[in-house]
Amino acid sequence: MNPILRYAWVTFAGIATMAFASMASAQAPAYPTKPVRIVVPFPAGGATDILARAVAQKLTEVWGQAFVVDNRPGAGGNIGSELVAKAAPDGYTLEMGTVGTHAINASLYAKMPYDHVKDFAPIILVAGVPNVLVVNPAVPVNSV
Repeated sequence: MNPILRYAWVTFAGIATMAFASMASAQAPAYPTKPVRIVVPFPAGGATDILARAVAQKLTEVWGQAFVVDNRPGAGGNIGSELVAKAAPDGYTLEMGTVGTHAINASLYAKMPYDHVKDFAPIILVAGVPNVLVVNPAVPVNSV
């Protein structure tokens, strides 16, 4: 397994288990009692989708309840993110968000269909992906 994917899974599983274990100890009904949807606001096959499917598979195995990946691409991730922002706040609709959907898009789009800060509650950082800014070597710049 890819080291980044392994790190992402171990981190996600550990925090999710701790978070949901505390819910169980508070005498709340067992979670999850029905399938959980993980919305990926990008097309199938990309890095976000691959991570979401790996996490969903392991969570399904560990929790004994289906975690289903639902790809909702479009508008740089805004379509899927809006769906999650407007979903019932019951823990059964999650999003595999990215720096794009929760930081960059707010500066790119004049009007957002959701508030990237108020409409979401973070659960865990699944993966850290380095970004590289490149330019033709003939361009006379050395820094941003």
